[in-house]
Amino acid sequence: MFTKVTVIIPLSCTCSAGFIGSHLVDKLLERSLGKVIIIDNFNDYYSPATKHRNISLLKHRYAQKVYENDFITINGSIGDTELLKQIFQKYSITHIAHLAAMAGVRSSMQQTRTYIDANFVGTQNLLQLAVEYKVELFVFASTSSVYGQTDNVPFIETDACDRPLSAYSASKRSAELLAHVYYNLYGLNISILRLFNVYGPRGRPDMMPYKLMKACYEQQHIIDVYDHGKMKRDWTYIDDVVDGLISSLARPLGYEILNIGYGQPLELNEFIKHIETLSGKTIQKRFQKSTPSEPSITYCDNTKAKKLLDFNPKTNIKDGLAKMWKWFQEEYENGGVKTFESNKG
Repeated sequence: MFTKVTVIIPLSCTCSAGFIGSHLVDKLLERSLGKVIIIDNFNDYYSPATKHRNISLLKHRYAQKVYENDFITINGSIGDTELLKQIFQKYSITHIAHLAAMAGVRSSMQQTRTYIDANFVGTQNLLQLAVEYKVELFVFASTSSVYGQTDNVPFIETDACDRPLSAYSASKRSAELLAHVYYNLYGLNISILRLFNVYGPRGRPDMMPYKLMKACYEQQHIIDVYDHGKMKRDWTYIDDVVDGLISSLARPLGYEILNIGYGQPLELNEFIKHIETLSGKTIQKRFQKSTPSEPSITYCDNTKAKKLLDFNPKTNIKDGLAKMWKWFQEEYENGGVKTFESNKG
């Protein structure tokens, strides 16, 4: 395991200080692995107030590290090349954990240019600076969405991934290919992690686990269930994902793509039943046909990550949802859900 490095974590879109980013920062600081710098533009894809709140909690928890300048937050975007240059000039950055992205498969179809700018052009900005400032290792959070609709299951990293279903998946796959160029030309160590259906505490309010839990409290809330609930997703708990990210930051591998997922897809109808059992409530559902932007299944073959990263997902769906439900109950009853869904920063 590495010690005392300087990690910059671009979170300037919706991976954000809200969910995956805040959990990764938490673990890096908890383990005292070095200086952590985050850049986030706190946009309003979902509530900026939520992201500010999460950062405030981390700053309170790690007040001494803030005082010692080992935890630094910068408000800005990876689209701002001048700001990025200033950051790289000021800090001796050794590692990049690139989580910045415009997320959301369905919304990408109405904002294609925004997704290309954030997910492709923004990634190029970071890759270029990583080369110029001799960064040791670049970890890029990609997505299982790049696999598209395929009969080849489980998904393996050598699959072609040449039939994207949405602008989101196309932008991520394009960034993966661009990363290979920087490895080939400049020898930049790049690990690309294809994350599978991440869920857990502080999960995004536009994602199905959060929506379903909200519907348990607000019985008038009707959930659209696509593909009549037959679609399958490989739900992966946030702690397991963060373990994979931290392991990848410790291991320069040249250029590698690695699946980070639990490896057991679950039908959506069964997923809903788990949450109904936890809550003791029946969720109102409106069954819909599948959409062209959504694959019928995500299914992770994590053999490669187990070998190269010692990746070992520990949290099954029953335990993971129980942890998320406990968090959601506390947030809802203490008014935190309103913060999550307000777009006032």
